[in-house]
Formats: sequence, C-alpha cells, structure tokens
Amino acid sequence: MAVYGYARVSREVQDLTRQLKALSKAGVKAENIFKDIGSGKDFQRVEYQKLVNKILKKGDILYITSVDRLGRDMKGIEEEYRLLTEVRECQIISIEEPFLSTSSDEITNNLLRPILLKFLSWVAERERKELLKRQKEAYLSMSKDWKGRLISNKTGKVIGRPKKWKELTKKQRDTVEEWIRGERSCLSVSKELGISRSTLHRIKEEEYQ
Repeated sequence: MAVYGYARVSREVQDLTRQLKALSKAGVKAENIFKDIGSGKDFQRVEYQKLVNKILKKGDILYITSVDRLGRDMKGIEEEYRLLTEVRECQIISIEEPFLSTSSDEITNNLLRPILLKFLSWVAERERKELLKRQKEAYLSMSKDWKGRLISNKTGKVIGRPKKWKELTKKQRDTVEEWIRGERSCLSVSKELGISRSTLHRIKEEEYQ
C-alpha cells in the first residue's frame, strides 16, 4: 500500500502552496505528490492521468484537499471519484471533507457518501458557474481607451500591456530604440533580444506613440 497526494489549481496565477502544505501535513511525501495547473473541467491533465493510469494500485491511498480537485462539474467529479474508488479500488482521503473519505463502514460508503458527494459536486459546479458569470460581468463593465484597449476597473491601467518591456535592461532598450529610429531591422533586433516581432511592434505602439 502506497500513499499519494494530488493538487491542482486552475491557472498559473494561482498558488499550489496551501494544498501542498496540507498534503505534507497529512504525511504525504513530497516525491509522491502529483501537481497540475489547469481547468478542472478538462480531465486531460498530464500528472493526474499519470497518477491514475500508471501509478495507483489497488489498496493505495490518495490524499486530496477537497473533492473539487478532481474536477469542477458535478458529473466529472462523481465519475473520477468512482473511477478511483470502484475501478482502481483505491482509498480517498479528503482533508477538508473527511466525511467523503472512503472507510470500512458499509452504511457510510453505500448510503451517506453518494448523497454527500452529489451535493458537494453540485456546489462546486455552481461556484464555477458563478465565478465565470462574475468574470464575464467584470469584463463587460470595463471601459476602453481611445485605442480600444480595455482599462482595468481596479487599477485604471491598460490590460495586456507588454510585460517584456519592463524586463529589458537599458542596453536592450537602447537596441529596441535603434530599430524604432530605423537604424536596425525588426528581425535582427528580434533575434538578438529573443523577443517576437509582434511584441516589438506592441512595445513601439504603447511605449513610443
């Protein structure tokens, strides 16, 4: 019997730290924790698929912080839960929802858990829909500048401003300015600095016009 952990966040801007700390505190070794960054509605997650299809064996224990780490919609969460417990015959320990952890109690396994799982899966799906709705409303409420670029309601700044420019050294910026003055070709500057030509043109438009 082996012990594993699985952690997932939806986007790169989110942090896995909280989940990793919880899994470590539960006793899962760092080398046995599998991590993914990607939407829960998409089950083509490299580390998850590797864990489920190649690593987990009958009787192994899988720790997760919450069942919504298995997915974001009700059907998906239920399907993955059953795959792990009934097909792979593994034990699941949900740290934040201990009542959804598998046990030897037949009544809990067969009667109570399916009801609780369906309810919490529904809650997770509803929360995802509400989040998408709020994101859409926030997007539609954004004003635009004279170039048609979206302005953040929170910061008042243009969204999508090239971050690459801020990362350049003074010497690299001087190289970009040589191209802007017509002293260098866009292609040569692109190759020298490792910046795409489209990014260079955005920098020119937003920083020099």
